[in-house]
Amino acid sequence: MRTKEQFLMLFVLGGMMLAGLTACSGDDDTATNDNAPQTADDGVKVRRLTITEAEGGAAEARQALTRASLTEDDGLTAKWTAGDALTYCNLSRVGNSDAPYSGRLTAASTAATSQFTGDVECRKGDYLAVVYPAATFTTNSQYTITLSGQDGTLAGLATNYHYVYGKAQVTAVTDAAADATMPKMKSLLTVCKFSFVDKATNEAIPVRSLSISYGGSGSDAGKYPQTATVSIGVNMAQDDVHATDATVTEPLTVTCTTTQEAVYVALLPTAAQRTFSFTVSDGSGSTYTGTAKATLTEGEYVAATGLRLTKNE
Repeated sequence: MRTKEQFLMLFVLGGMMLAGLTACSGDDDTATNDNAPQTADDGVKVRRLTITEAEGGAAEARQALTRASLTEDDGLTAKWTAGDALTYCNLSRVGNSDAPYSGRLTAASTAATSQFTGDVECRKGDYLAVVYPAATFTTNSQYTITLSGQDGTLAGLATNYHYVYGKAQVTAVTDAAADATMPKMKSLLTVCKFSFVDKATNEAIPVRSLSISYGGSGSDAGKYPQTATVSIGVNMAQDDVHATDATVTEPLTVTCTTTQEAVYVALLPTAAQRTFSFTVSDGSGSTYTGTAKATLTEGEYVAATGLRLTKNE
């Protein structure tokens, strides 16, 4: 069993390079970026864009892998799968009716590093938000991610809930090509592995469903966010982008297709230590409840195993 520190190192090693975005189909417009050096061909045009990750800085320990899969022995690897869908949003401009320039990017190969292709409209000096898994941008200032609907499996978590964010800047353009740089993408959530034991018998509890909520006596007690808001913008640094709580109305419920010994869940980071309440159904009519305290850090993998719950009579 690896230690938490080893997991964090694997997260760092899992950082990957984005390369080879194909830009297609763009119309010239009159939007300008005062900070961008202008050239004769610096309009929004058909360009082949290449994004290259820059070296990590002080926050490198929290820069997580962009495509996560966890093996049964808790080994952590970073691998893109051909066809993985990402979304870009050009933070430096908007289109008709203030709609953002955004679109899909697709991983070209199954590998730790991959090329990504998609229709990208950009000019020199533009900033692009890059998000995995694919998200919908309705403005250039924020987007929403969902935490509901998780099935407790590794595959489901990695494909649909391992949200990561990167901000790239277009540094050079020609008539048909462009270059951009970006710090290593970072994870906006905390990936948690939960398993439980019966407090009275110390036997493992099979999990058919898991309900998670905040404990304590605050206004959010007994509830957990189903969605989160990510505020972005052309002037917001990548390190300053985080997922923040949306309105909480009910517990977060993870429903497994079959009973599982361990359940994998993506949760929001916490600003400080919080008490979490758990309710587990074992699929045979019995339920168990209990609490645990934790501080969840953005981009970390937390193995919270053997949590002790009390069987409800």
